[in-house]
Amino acid sequence: MNYRRARCTASLLLALAACAFNVQAAPAAAPAQKSAFVDPLDAPALMHGNVAGRPVMAVARAGARLIAVGMRGLVIVSDDAGKNWRQSAAPVRSDLLALSFPTERDGWAVGHDGVVLHTADAGDTWTRQFDGRMAAASLTASYKTRIANGDATLQPYLEQLALNYKQGPSLPLLSVWFDDAQHGMAVGPFGSAIATSDGGKTWLPMLERIDNPHFLHLNAIRGIAGHVFIAGEKGMVYQLDRTTGKFSAIPTGYVGSFFGIAGDERALFAYGLRGTIYRSTDLGMNWVALKSPLHGGVTSAAPIEARHAMAFVTSSGEAALYDSATDSFSPLKLRHAAALTGVVPISADMLALTSLSGASLASAR
Repeated sequence: MNYRRARCTASLLLALAACAFNVQAAPAAAPAQKSAFVDPLDAPALMHGNVAGRPVMAVARAGARLIAVGMRGLVIVSDDAGKNWRQSAAPVRSDLLALSFPTERDGWAVGHDGVVLHTADAGDTWTRQFDGRMAAASLTASYKTRIANGDATLQPYLEQLALNYKQGPSLPLLSVWFDDAQHGMAVGPFGSAIATSDGGKTWLPMLERIDNPHFLHLNAIRGIAGHVFIAGEKGMVYQLDRTTGKFSAIPTGYVGSFFGIAGDERALFAYGLRGTIYRSTDLGMNWVALKSPLHGGVTSAAPIEARHAMAFVTSSGEAALYDSATDSFSPLKLRHAAALTGVVPISADMLALTSLSGASLASAR
């Protein structure tokens, strides 16, 4: 498979949203002269005088600051709770899909072409730590060295890496999570998984640490209430055993793909296509499907701690709050229709949203 085509064929909701934008933004007529192709890894993000309406894929908080990432290396920050945004320079033009900020200043962004970007100043400046080109060489070398030292059990993972990078470096990383400024992980399609214990200076493969023998897509990784979970294909959720460093598979009863997982100390929520939301109140041991009023694919969710509620958004432009006390959903009214991609609470009453039409605010009342 050509992994540049995998952006539209890997059945990954965020990648599909990115493809939808690419199609919608295509010019009506071909230019008279074709410009030479520039690999996104070799070009910095274009700077825009006005970032309003630019497609954004994810948003996170870094202290009081909001930081969002999106198409073609877009990084934007807001210091006034999402009212105004400005762009930060990024060293690549690859589409960025996810963020993690374990501290107010240290953060990581990942996306297409296996890109991993790092900031040490809350998103003002970014450096590239890793990408698909580096991965093809270094991840393979890591497994080869360990196999040569006698660990033959790693052979299937080495072979999967060869398949993943057979057509080049474009395999995306879909999600990233950091426990602190040194320890982090990122995951993606076809069982892709990497980890660092030195703040991203070194990234190593961790496919063998996940109970995923069929190399299913790993769509999201999150730390929730002191635990770490991965959500993936075929209704699978994986939980980290911090003692062994391995992720155990947890069947949920769902046969479709989960695109994300969120929650707090009260409950976990795994979500996917057609408004699907599953809840667990015992750290993933048992799951039940909620009667969701949502119809589109759920793209993001976040807890509103002050209200014991969960906010959900969809690719169809829907937003709703789930109240665990009443086991009920309340739809939220949005100012503009848009394919929503991310949500983060700013306060008990206000949400910051990202979409293919840009960043916006929504009342949580």
